[in-house]
Amino acid sequence: MRRVAITGIGLVTALGTGRDECWANLVAGRCGVRPLTLFDSDGYRSRIAAQVDDAAVDAAFTPLQRRRWSRSDRFALMAAREAVADAGLAEAGLAPDRIGVIVGASTGDLFRNERYVRASHDPASGRRRLSDAWNHFCSTSVDLIAGELGFDGLRSCIVAACASSTMAVGTALDAIRFGRVDAVVAGGTDALARLTFAGFNALKVMDPQACRPFDRGRNGMNIGEGAALMVLEDLEAARRRGARIYAEVAGHSLTCEAFHPTAPEPDGTAIADTMMRALRDARVTRDEIQHVNTHGTATPHNDRAEARGIRLVFGDAGRRLPVTSIKSMTGHTLGASGGLEAAVAALTVYHGVIPPTIHHDETDPECEVDVVANEAREVPLRCVVSTSLAFGGNDAAVVLRAV
Repeated sequence: MRRVAITGIGLVTALGTGRDECWANLVAGRCGVRPLTLFDSDGYRSRIAAQVDDAAVDAAFTPLQRRRWSRSDRFALMAAREAVADAGLAEAGLAPDRIGVIVGASTGDLFRNERYVRASHDPASGRRRLSDAWNHFCSTSVDLIAGELGFDGLRSCIVAACASSTMAVGTALDAIRFGRVDAVVAGGTDALARLTFAGFNALKVMDPQACRPFDRGRNGMNIGEGAALMVLEDLEAARRRGARIYAEVAGHSLTCEAFHPTAPEPDGTAIADTMMRALRDARVTRDEIQHVNTHGTATPHNDRAEARGIRLVFGDAGRRLPVTSIKSMTGHTLGASGGLEAAVAALTVYHGVIPPTIHHDETDPECEVDVVANEAREVPLRCVVSTSLAFGGNDAAVVLRAV
């Protein structure tokens, strides 16, 4: 069974439209959560979000491309281009039909679809444009990346709420392991939309202020958007061609809690099971894990369940295991979040620096974990795990290892 390396990373977030800019801002503990400007948020409990700088993204595309492709599509293609260039995939000599594209998503072009529906019911709101309805499928980003970059291998779009792109990375790992392809562009993309913003507000899980994962005073999440795409390829092939290797994707898991449509299993047993399955798949012991990049939404129930799951897996050592939630800076990017966190975990292994969980004053006593609070922590790391907990009970985890 082949081992799999991450050789390229591309990022588009509220902290920047490129890997190096995003990473520098993450390590510096800068917050991308600001007043929402994409659409009118008047009347909502929370009126802030981690919104991507449209001007920086639009500069990479022609007016025609901006009209044809959704914001989510443009985020994805921009991140994919950066990841492919970073990996030097064009010079790797791989046949196009041996390169796949697997992307997790959940909103697609919902933002423009909403505009189309509104114009259909209220002509005074503006012209009804068919182009606002074309790209409603979440899978359009997959075809766009494959078509623009000339990849003819396995294609898939995974839609499993906030675990979507973690599952995409795991699916890419298995596809390379078992010889279906030699490389995959994998990760996730999602964009802000009124439906998701209003929905999370209606659930009263949105904090009016910047979110505080694992903090005693946490009061909910902040929604975000963006894309994270990585190039995964056969480890030995990457070594032979002298590619830079950020980390090895050593193992993964995906499970379903079957507990509640929106709430996590409270005792942490479900996420503990997910992590243990990922460790077994990676053939590593719990003692080898040195850091957890958590789902960490800053909702009271989610953080408590995840912290309990960490303690179930790692025992008393879980109190000393450094954990972080980058959602305190990037917001919750929904279908893109797992891919973004896996990419950041790979950069964490490569650079030996854990980005902080910002806005953190006092760790909740019911979340007995070592939160990397407010300042980045330099730690040489060999093996880390990144977790995702999603609506519908969809849980996933990936294990990354230094090479």
